[in-house]
Amino acid sequence: MRTWFNTQSDVMRASFFALFAAILAACFTLTIRYATEELHPYQAVFLRFAFGLILILPMVMKRGIGSLATKRLPLFGVRGILSAAEMCLWFMAVLYLPLAEATTLNFTVPLFGTVLAALILREQVRIHRWLAIVIGFIGVALIIQPGTDTMQAASILPIAAAICMASAGLITKRLVATESTASLLFYLMIITTPVSLIPALFVWQTPSWSALGLMAVAALMMNVMQICNVRALQLADYSFFVGFSYLRLPIIAVLALILFGEVPDIWILPGGAMIIGAAIYVALREGKLNSEARRIER
Repeated sequence: MRTWFNTQSDVMRASFFALFAAILAACFTLTIRYATEELHPYQAVFLRFAFGLILILPMVMKRGIGSLATKRLPLFGVRGILSAAEMCLWFMAVLYLPLAEATTLNFTVPLFGTVLAALILREQVRIHRWLAIVIGFIGVALIIQPGTDTMQAASILPIAAAICMASAGLITKRLVATESTASLLFYLMIITTPVSLIPALFVWQTPSWSALGLMAVAALMMNVMQICNVRALQLADYSFFVGFSYLRLPIIAVLALILFGEVPDIWILPGGAMIIGAAIYVALREGKLNSEARRIER
């Protein structure tokens, strides 16, 4: 099987890795829903990072402690705190909201990333991307319907998680220029584990073996998903890869219907289409601008 797979084209192999990553992301969300039926989201977040740290240690040991050398620990620290906050907010969103709604609203990460890059990093954002961002936020308004009786306070959770994730992403963009993959993963886990333990202690209850097993599986899925994303990007352009990440929405919607009987709200379709369309445009536009910048530097 491995020999056959290696003989396939780069596009075919990239499609497999990207699709598998999307499936893993959907399965991770469903696993968290099951786990948080027993565990408080804060405790589930701590277990996710603790198991992630355990799973990443063999790679670090193989590469050697020298691979972790860095002069940017403060940035790693801020990134870790933001990532822990993002995960806490996301786990609560998965528990309290229909999964299709939570997933769709979390797709606003590229939109907030662009806004934060313009405000904090003073990056130039032209009119077309601003229009895409406005359209994306109109999609958000369609889904949460602010000011109406149908709005849920919990709808703010995946949006807040997206803001934290976008903020952490800006820091990651600065770190990848100088830090190794092992450093990025190790420092994320070594910082988020104790940070997430603090709120977990206030709600701690002895987890069952089944809950521990679910969180171990969730951590493994996230690590494998990250590897698949890297492999897909190594084999194909970002413009090819980006659309696959949004496939987790229909996967989650179908599985949530089957497993939990959740019927997506009618506004998910138009609102989600606007959010995803805007997010894809912003991501592709940013990728194109980065490519042009690299050509100019050469």
